[in-house]
Amino acid sequence: MALTVTGFSNTSLSYKIATESNASDSLSSDIFGGSGTLYAIDFDNQSSNPAFLKIYLRSGTVTVGTTQPDLMLHLEANKASTLQLPAGLAFTQLSFWVTDAAATSDTGDPGTVVLTFLCA
Repeated sequence: MALTVTGFSNTSLSYKIATESNASDSLSSDIFGGSGTLYAIDFDNQSSNPAFLKIYLRSGTVTVGTTQPDLMLHLEANKASTLQLPAGLAFTQLSFWVTDAAATSDTGDPGTVVLTFLCA
């Protein structure tokens, strides 16, 4: 995993972008360092198998394989796409992990998945 977070701010706009170049079944916790509003997620599943992006939007302890995600997205094999949230989705802390099956108990590594989150 190689998570990078970049922030931009001026008098009219302040936002952050987080990019994970190889998302996996390992937890990326509180990636923006606190609360915000999520406006878009770009994902590129470079694996020949489907993957499941699991997102937790609240503060607290998250345990991969135990914690029920607040949001789960099915990422088709060998496909890139963008989920846009024009009204935004508020979060207290944004944490995520990616597995190879939908079940909360799943901890399988899905292969190469690239993710980018845009928030304000």
